[in-house]
Amino acid sequence: MQRFRWARRTVWRSGAVALIAAGAGLVPVQWSEAASTSSPSEFDAPSGLAFGGGHLWVTNEAGNSLSEINPSNGSWIAIFRSKGYRFNRPTAIVSFGADLFVTNASGSVSELRASNGALVRVIAGAKYGFVNPVALVTEGAKVLVLNAGRPSATTPVAGSITVLNGRTGALVRKVSGSSFAFDDPVALTVANSDVFVADKGNNSVTEVTSSGSLVRVVAAQGLSAPDGIASGAGNVWVADSGSNSATEIAASTGVVLTTKSNADGAYGFGHPSTVIGSAGNIFVASPFGTSPMVTKLSATSGQPSWFMCNTNGPYYFSLLSAFAISGGDLWVASRSGANSQTPGASTGSLTEISTGSGALIATYPTPTPPATTTTTSVPATTTTTIP
Repeated sequence: MQRFRWARRTVWRSGAVALIAAGAGLVPVQWSEAASTSSPSEFDAPSGLAFGGGHLWVTNEAGNSLSEINPSNGSWIAIFRSKGYRFNRPTAIVSFGADLFVTNASGSVSELRASNGALVRVIAGAKYGFVNPVALVTEGAKVLVLNAGRPSATTPVAGSITVLNGRTGALVRKVSGSSFAFDDPVALTVANSDVFVADKGNNSVTEVTSSGSLVRVVAAQGLSAPDGIASGAGNVWVADSGSNSATEIAASTGVVLTTKSNADGAYGFGHPSTVIGSAGNIFVASPFGTSPMVTKLSATSGQPSWFMCNTNGPYYFSLLSAFAISGGDLWVASRSGANSQTPGASTGSLTEISTGSGALIATYPTPTPPATTTTTSVPATTTTTIP
C-alpha cells in the first residue's frame, strides 16, 4: 500500500481580537483557532486558488475550510476551519495587499491575514446583499464580490455586485438593476479599469465602470452561456460553455473580435468554464467528462499552443474548478478525484503544470515511493541418514 508524507505544522492561536460584521456595524469578538495536522484527504472539493504571503491558499467548499500550501514543494502547512471564520461553502478567494478575502456561498465574506491565516473580520449582514457570492476581483482599493442568481421578488439582490473597501471591509456600493441585464452572472474580471461580468443566463457580458456606472451590455454575437472570463493583452476573453468556444471582446469598445472553437483548430474545448490570463496567454479549463482539458492560446492571435488532458499525461483532472499562476507555473484545482489513481485524492487534488509547455510538474497529494522490501533466500537443509 502506498502512503503519503506531508509537511506538518500544528497551529494554535487564541485570544486574538477580530471584527465580525453583524447587521449594521463591525463588532469586536474574541476567537480562537486550531489548525490540525493534515492527511492526504484535506482537499475537499477545492473551488478557489490564490497566492498570498508567499503561499498558495485553497478553499475547500465541501470541507468548509481553507488549506495553506507551500508552492515550492506542494507540502501542506495548515488548515483553517474554526467557527470564527464562518466558512460555509467557501467558493472563491482573492489576494488584496496583505490579506485574503474568501466568499462563503451561504452569504458572507471572510478576511484573513495572508502571512499567518489570522482572522481579520467576517463581513456579513443584509446591507451587503450577499446572495450566493461566487467570485471576487480587486480593482484599485476595492474588492468586488459577484452575487450569482436571477433577481426575483424574494431575492431582489441576487445577480449583483457588492463593492467593498479593501482596507476596512466597509460597503462602498451595490451594483444592480435591470439596466445591467444580470440574469445569473457567474464570473468577472478587470480590464482598462472597468469590470466585465460574464452572465451565463443572459448570454452576455456587462461592462461596468469603477464607479458602478453601466458602460454597455455585449449580447449575442457568439456568446453562449459564458461561464468564465479573463483579461489578456488589453482585451477580454470569455469561455462559452454553451458552444464549446472562446470569444474575444475589445475592452475599449465592447466589439466582439473573434470566436474560437474546435472547428478552428486544436482547442479541445468541452463546455469551457474557467479562464485565466497571464503573460500574453489565455488558459481555459474544460472541466467535465473522463478527460477534462486545459487549453493554452495566445491572447493576441487566439491561436492554440497546446491542450493537456488525462489521455496525454497523468494529470488526473476531474471537475476542474480554479486556476492560479505563479511565475511559469499554472496551478489547477480539481473538485473531484474521480479520475485519479492517487490514493487520498478522492475528494479533490491540485495539479501543477508548466505555462510554457504544459508539461506536468506535479500532482498533489503526491504518493511517496513504496518501501523496498529485501528478501533473502535460505538454502534448503538436506538431511542424510546413515544406516
